[in-house]
Amino acid sequence: MDDVTDARKAPRASRPSRSFPWAAPPSTDQAEIAHARRRWYGGAVFGLLWQSLLIVALWTDGGSVGDHLGMTAALVVLYALYMVAPELMWRRGITGRLVVVGGFALCSALMLAVLGPLAVWSWLLLVSLSGFVAARLWVAMGVTGLTVVAQLGVAATMGWDAASASGILFAPFITVSVGASMLFFGRQREAEDRLGDAQDEITRLAVVEERARFSRDLHDVLGHSLTVVTMKSELAARLVDSDPARAKAEMQDVERLSREALQGLRQAVSGYREASLDAELVSARAALSAAQIEADLPATGDAAATDVRSLFAWVLREGVTNVIRHAAASAVRITITRTALTVEDDGTGALGSPAGPTGGAPGVGAPVVGAPVFGGNGLRGLCERADAVGATVRTGTSDLGGFLLRVERGRR
Repeated sequence: MDDVTDARKAPRASRPSRSFPWAAPPSTDQAEIAHARRRWYGGAVFGLLWQSLLIVALWTDGGSVGDHLGMTAALVVLYALYMVAPELMWRRGITGRLVVVGGFALCSALMLAVLGPLAVWSWLLLVSLSGFVAARLWVAMGVTGLTVVAQLGVAATMGWDAASASGILFAPFITVSVGASMLFFGRQREAEDRLGDAQDEITRLAVVEERARFSRDLHDVLGHSLTVVTMKSELAARLVDSDPARAKAEMQDVERLSREALQGLRQAVSGYREASLDAELVSARAALSAAQIEADLPATGDAAATDVRSLFAWVLREGVTNVIRHAAASAVRITITRTALTVEDDGTGALGSPAGPTGGAPGVGAPVVGAPVFGGNGLRGLCERADAVGATVRTGTSDLGGFLLRVERGRR
């Protein structure tokens, strides 16, 4: 139950709020702000790399070194404002964000007086900023439209032939492309958020249903037995002086009923803690589909022997989780036989670069003895579970080129 609850809570703690597209609105907490920062600065630095072309164009236009230094300094100031602008926009409402976007737009427009027509290429940063952080679709579309109009105005002022020869005429097309990319990423982010919310709700409902089932099982197992035990204990207490033989018989019944209730409770708890292979297959298919990983896996776990299905379920859960989180895979193949389960992917290979006995990567079929030094507690726990039923966990390189995880029980 704790594992399921933790899994339910974890995505909510790391998932940014649903805004267009990476914004952190005023209601977000510090964890969501940190998540938004990571997304913003990673993309912003990549965007600034393209601005190096503008720097090169400035320094090769035949002007003086002093002019070049002044233009470069102005661009550096603009780039610094571009990087820190989101810090002024997060936790603010739409009015505050519009003020920041408007201020950056003014600074971008002033670059026209410093750089001349080449300044239109720096306006791409304004489109990116409004799309990534402004948190409103109409803001991103409006800024993109106004930027394109301004770029066309600069091209018309300098002459269409001159604008075409210098490449300025292509700036509006690049701006539209950047704006469209922001719209696409925004829609994708919103779709991912909705999918995450749906998965959280499914998990929550599953937990509620499991609690209700367990409550029903406990009631069925203990309710009647404890009622009879109470009645017989009271009867034995009344008969202990007048009819000791019958009182003894009643207490023997109490002992028998208690043992039966205890056995029923153990069975209920065992069933509650045991993982379901069929349920894990359904969950794995849904998780891999959501991660856009092509999955080849059986519909049911009927091929597995009854006494290893619980172990296979845990191995399947751990294997699929590792594929989604670490493998960067595009395809997964899961096979189940009576005594073995194998999870293979075409990703980046073995987790944590496991070392074999000689220090190299283990080959296919290399056994993991005891608690492995790779993969963390997940694979260590699988080894412990496998040992309990006489099975062996093996890792290596799969036929697909990625990581292989296999658990197999010896023949009996």
